[in-house]
Amino acid sequence: MTKKTNIVYDKRQTIYGDLHVNQKSSTLIILCHGFQDSKDTFAIKRLAEILENEFNVYRFTFTDRENPYLPVEEENIALVIKKFRSSFKRIVIVGASLGGLSVFLTATGDLPIDKLILINPFVYLHKKVIWKFRRMILSMFILYPFVKKIRDNLNYYYQKFHPGRISMPALFIVAGNDEIVSPDHGKSLFQQIGSKNKQLIIDDVVDHGLSKESFRKRIADDVTNWLSK
Repeated sequence: MTKKTNIVYDKRQTIYGDLHVNQKSSTLIILCHGFQDSKDTFAIKRLAEILENEFNVYRFTFTDRENPYLPVEEENIALVIKKFRSSFKRIVIVGASLGGLSVFLTATGDLPIDKLILINPFVYLHKKVIWKFRRMILSMFILYPFVKKIRDNLNYYYQKFHPGRISMPALFIVAGNDEIVSPDHGKSLFQQIGSKNKQLIIDDVVDHGLSKESFRKRIADDVTNWLSK
């Protein structure tokens, strides 16, 4: 069963989301999409539908999806957690691609998050990505002196990027042959985080965007197996 569950962000914006309800589970997975995707991006929606067989899942669209702004995305995630924290025993946040960066930076704070999962995360500004992302990063550095929002975005990234502060259980799932975001992003961050309870899965079959149903099922199986331990 899926319920439309929207959350007011501010006077002009709403976080639009869908709650996949599993009445047998006390765990909520908060699923965060990647660059310019949304809650209705097919891979995100299908992953939620598959995971609904075992858990409650909330998928939502970031209010800044057209022009990612990290402070806003953390605020979005914080509001979602606040909305559901009292209703579920365990909160798990999952970030895919650029959503992995937002989730990771949020997890370095003091929000009540029980477990962290990153899928093909894009987290470093200096490691290999496709030209679309590289061009975005280069433009941010070029415009840094002139555009306040870009300065705030980059400053926030450097202020919050402290892998050693991650102490919660963490699962990293990385496509070994990812052609969009280098697998080194996930591998390096896995080594750097402070958690003593962590697992890295390198999957040489799936792709970055989980473009096939079999890929989505593989990821869902990995998540389910890890959360069931």
